[in-house]
Amino acid sequence: MSRTAEEAARFECRLYGLDIVSEIDLCARRPRTATALPVTVRVGGSVPATRVVPEGELSAQWTTGSGLTASFVRRRDGSHLLRFESTCDVVIAEGTDRITVHMVEGVPESMGGVLVGGTVLSYLLMLRGDLVLHASAVDVGGRAIGFVGSSGMGKTTLATLMCRDGALLVTDDVLQVAGDTTGDPRCALGATELRLRASASRLADAFAEGGSHRPTADERRALSVPAATDDDLPLAALLIPRPDRHGSGLALTRVPPAAAALSLLSFPRILGIRDQRMLAGQFAQVTDLAARVPVFVADVPWGPPFEPHLATRLLTALDDALDDVRGHRRTEDADRELGARC
Repeated sequence: MSRTAEEAARFECRLYGLDIVSEIDLCARRPRTATALPVTVRVGGSVPATRVVPEGELSAQWTTGSGLTASFVRRRDGSHLLRFESTCDVVIAEGTDRITVHMVEGVPESMGGVLVGGTVLSYLLMLRGDLVLHASAVDVGGRAIGFVGSSGMGKTTLATLMCRDGALLVTDDVLQVAGDTTGDPRCALGATELRLRASASRLADAFAEGGSHRPTADERRALSVPAATDDDLPLAALLIPRPDRHGSGLALTRVPPAAAALSLLSFPRILGIRDQRMLAGQFAQVTDLAARVPVFVADVPWGPPFEPHLATRLLTALDDALDDVRGHRRTEDADRELGARC
């Protein structure tokens, strides 16, 4: 049976531009603003494990590397049922302001917290029409730098290396980007922990001061590091990691806007989307973003071990690349002005 409000723990936070009041600890230490109606997360009754796809209009479906299937459907009452096979069923109410988590019998609630803090809130944001990237991001001098890619490509590792050398964490794994066509795209603050795979978990040892870590329900190591506090940071650049495990060279290659949009779309935060409206919305937003924010492929010497000054080298290369982008744009603007005068 569902717990009463008195029995349930209450965790409040702000994630991806959303104020959240939750019965499950989402392990995000960002205070909510209390100026808007929150999204509530409640724990419902447990459910038995099943392989049956729920009834409704299928909006997304994919199978994990371990062979488990996730199926998301829109139901007749306007709500969405997100079934994570052998883990939980999650219901998002029609107004996208209420989430109810039904854990499969015997599965700990902490696993539900992992899914809600990442996949479920990403899907909710997309239902609201927001742009969501599969990316981690850091704050360097008041500007956000994002690392985009599919799972295992190194985006969290690069964010960790940057934070090791003084950057502040903006988010991990989910990046919500906002901004109209006249302003700079801006990033909402997200996760306050970096979820490291086993191959990169030793990076946590570099944070003996100012960092703490814990095991997660999905067998990763969650590292708490100094986090950014300024919301809506301008997004300066997006980097697609390309780890080089056999060399020491570091290089950034600018991706032309059209190709950049296709690259970003190839790393969706929600896999297997079938909802045409959602696909069209993400396509239009990503295309616009790629036209306004430089996207680079980052060839990076990889570890472990990672060289001590890798983050500094990467940031220097990025500053040089951004200077080139700005110079190119100034030339284009001058050419357009000259053409208009002629």
